[in-house]
Amino acid sequence: MWVVLPDGVKKELQEARSSLNTAARFWLWSLLFIVWTVWAWWAVPAGLLGLIFAYYWTVDAAGVYCSLLESAFDLYRLELYKSLRWPIPINPKQEQESGKQLTIYLLRGSDQDRPIFTPLKDK
Repeated sequence: MWVVLPDGVKKELQEARSSLNTAARFWLWSLLFIVWTVWAWWAVPAGLLGLIFAYYWTVDAAGVYCSLLESAFDLYRLELYKSLRWPIPINPKQEQESGKQLTIYLLRGSDQDRPIFTPLKDK
């Protein structure tokens, strides 16, 4: 799916994922900071404050990333069908079955005579 996404969408997804990764790293470093309690009593409150902040940051970043990923799939899934010359489903029920077949085809290939690929368009 990644290869059929426009560059702007890819950039937005990469930025959202980067923000999520940064928030998760901050949470981990806040947790590890508590180890310094042996040498500085204030490491526990600072670490806990960092953990709380990072938790909310991570939840927010995950929500943004999830929304963008879901939107990209909703908007560009038919581009995947087109680029693979796979017949485009005409209703939601057919799309579920066609999506399952497409996934199996991409994972394992097929030696079946169905589906029939759509013809290439002349440019």
